[in-house]
Amino acid sequence: MSRIGFIGVGELARYTIRGWRRGGYEKRINLSPRNAQNAAELARDHACDVMPDNQSVVDSSDLVFLATRPEDCFDALAGLDFRPDQVLVSAVAGVASDRLRDSLTNSALKIVRVMPVSSAQAGYSPTLVYPRHQPVCDLFDRCGRAIAVEQERQFDQGTILACVYSWYFALFDRLVEATGGDDLPAELAAELVVGMARGAADLALSRPTDRPGDIADEIATPGTYSRLGLDLLRDEAAFDAWQRACDLLRSRLATD
Repeated sequence: MSRIGFIGVGELARYTIRGWRRGGYEKRINLSPRNAQNAAELARDHACDVMPDNQSVVDSSDLVFLATRPEDCFDALAGLDFRPDQVLVSAVAGVASDRLRDSLTNSALKIVRVMPVSSAQAGYSPTLVYPRHQPVCDLFDRCGRAIAVEQERQFDQGTILACVYSWYFALFDRLVEATGGDDLPAELAAELVVGMARGAADLALSRPTDRPGDIADEIATPGTYSRLGLDLLRDEAAFDAWQRACDLLRSRLATD
């Protein structure tokens, strides 16, 4: 599985390829030509090859990544001729394997779904993979950690967290606004906010058997300033909106 091809060269392809190259992947990566600007940038900066069309991407690749928008994926696959030994790796959100298979001329083709996030370009994307496929997992271990699940409904549920990921940045921004000021410049507040978030994440990851909420109560003990703020957030149901936002995505995924 030494040759990789991308059908769809948007932001997901850009940050994933950057992460792989940063992680030491040096083999061939072929790109579809439709997004000419992104393809030219990746060809120039990350040693990729731009193919004449989508079929050329398929013909010259072993792992073919589908990274289009959901509404474009079926048109992108229409009429493509895959070899039996190839793998179609779908990074299309909300489109189940069976729906993709229905649009293929080779219904026996191996399909693997993935959901990397943009932190791949910084070397850390917790990337969902379904089902486990070792060459695909090895690739995403180069830009973070591949997390393989055994059931597609687990993958769909985990997709919600790929959306939650983007909400963290909005939360960080609000915290920078809330804590910065004349005495603490915004750039220092940002460094502290993001650094504290990373520290909290690292601590939680180092204690996988503990609920994060229990760690919060362990740190924010009664009588501390930490507890004062945590109690206010809980009393005002500040976390409930996050639950409702996740429920909204869950219901949408169930109907799309």
